Amino acid sequence: MPEVLAYAREYAAAPYAHPDTQAACRRFLHDLEDPRWDFDPELPEFLILTIESLFVHQQGEDLSGLPLRNKPFLLQPWQKFVCYNIGGFYLPGTRIRRFQEAFLMLARKNGKTPFATALIWAMGLWYADSGAKIKTVSGSLKQGMEGFGFLSYNLHRLGMTAREDPLHGLRTMDSSLGHSFSGAVSETGYVSYDCLAYKPDVFDAFNANLIHLDELELYKNSVPYSRLKDATIAYANRLILATTTAGDDGTGFCAQRVAYCSKIVQGTLTGPDADRIFVFIARAPQDDRGEVDYLNPDVHRMANPSWGVTVRPEEIMAAALQALNDPQTRKEFLSRRLNVFVSSLRAYFDLDVFRASDSQYSWTIPELAKLPIRWYGGSDLARLHDLTAGCLVGEYKEILIILPHCWFPIVAAAEKADKDQIPLFGWRDDKWLDMSNDRSTNLAEIVKWYCARRDDGFRISKVGHDRKFAPEYVTLMKKARFTVVDQPQLHYLKSQGFRHIEKKALNGQLYYCHAEPFEYCVGNVYAVEKEDDVVVYDKIDDSLRIDVFDASVFATTRLLIDTGRAADAAKWLDVSRMDT
Repeated sequence: MPEVLAYAREYAAAPYAHPDTQAACRRFLHDLEDPRWDFDPELPEFLILTIESLFVHQQGEDLSGLPLRNKPFLLQPWQKFVCYNIGGFYLPGTRIRRFQEAFLMLARKNGKTPFATALIWAMGLWYADSGAKIKTVSGSLKQGMEGFGFLSYNLHRLGMTAREDPLHGLRTMDSSLGHSFSGAVSETGYVSYDCLAYKPDVFDAFNANLIHLDELELYKNSVPYSRLKDATIAYANRLILATTTAGDDGTGFCAQRVAYCSKIVQGTLTGPDADRIFVFIARAPQDDRGEVDYLNPDVHRMANPSWGVTVRPEEIMAAALQALNDPQTRKEFLSRRLNVFVSSLRAYFDLDVFRASDSQYSWTIPELAKLPIRWYGGSDLARLHDLTAGCLVGEYKEILIILPHCWFPIVAAAEKADKDQIPLFGWRDDKWLDMSNDRSTNLAEIVKWYCARRDDGFRISKVGHDRKFAPEYVTLMKKARFTVVDQPQLHYLKSQGFRHIEKKALNGQLYYCHAEPFEYCVGNVYAVEKEDDVVVYDKIDDSLRIDVFDASVFATTRLLIDTGRAADAAKWLDVSRMDT
């Protein structure tokens, strides 16, 4: 306990600790005094003693180059800190642990997989009298076998399997049929451990109290997390332990989970669900433009809690210098060694540039309605039951302002949200999206949104739209007294709106009202530059959406045409023929 307290007090304000790590330490110190929880060190001490006495290193060398194989697996202060948090807090007057979920995010080579494997096995021994069932799942079976191999090496070394003790040893399966250990560990205790392939369709039938989700950045969506979490509901003392490193998908399930857990540990999200989740995030900080000071040793240390133990300071500095001199290695260095989410390698835009520009402004919708602006609309309508987007675009003192909105039929929302990992329900809660009760989006609701903005005071000049997808929408808009412009999806026209948005973001003159749907769509844009500055763009993957960005391009293109800043378009097309 003294070592853990010393660690928490040091890192609660240490300049070489990320704000999320600092917050985790402050949360621990505060929880020790919080009357809502009882604290008992018995389980944490059991976990530490069990891990350090039963497990040894399977491979590797220490910083001096001496072999680590068969040397005791001694826990570092941050690992003991994790044990004390997960195992130490209880609901008052009960033996039910407070933390039923744990999220650990740190850079590679910090020993998170062997530590998580040893921790989950030690938890299984503690709850053996309840018939502990351990499941470990990775985004790939190869990664899952890293933990299984580490556990297998130690159990065989200790003579705990049927190979060494046919009468009392644990039954072992390690073949194409599966990878598992199971058997009695005491007169009344039983433990089973299964290393599972990534097959969410079969997770519904599982029953477990301890689950390790490894390399969460490889998970395509929330389905395996949700289903395996449901597999634990038969147990009062359960644990979902998720471990991860940052990846390339800055808008996917793992990135969203990191953002959610960061809010919890920072204290901006509270409530019963937040109280049940332990969070330990170690990563490099980013400035307002998303930049990382990746040559700073203190920044290296923030993302690597095993700094100076399993992480060699000189090696990571050498990798940082390589990232400086060879930019093609930089994204890999940032995501794997500094634990920073980077945009997909195919993504055209740097999302952090957009966020940095947007963060400079804070107009509310009522305030925007009072500005002396001529607004232009853009609508991107879904053919059937999919995402529909609309937006208003205007300029005020060189600042391009985008006010977006979305629609989605509620019948298909749950399926699409899970399958394609679109945070539809979060957007709805934040008032950026409406859900139609029909099987397809009710076009009248889109018209109603434009009418509501006009009633708010927005002076809407024209609304751009590709009429071939929904001619009835045009009829409804005209009945509502809007000027609708038929705006074909021609690359040389859309390129001008695309380039204008890009330019404004780079210049820090773009404001999109902090709208998450717009950010999500911007992060999914893949573009190829052609001759004459023409840009051809599409979405990175079929499961992703760019509709909100598309709608903003429609509206921005119309703004440029009407304000006489689209001279190139006039060379190819008689603009007056598009007005109806």
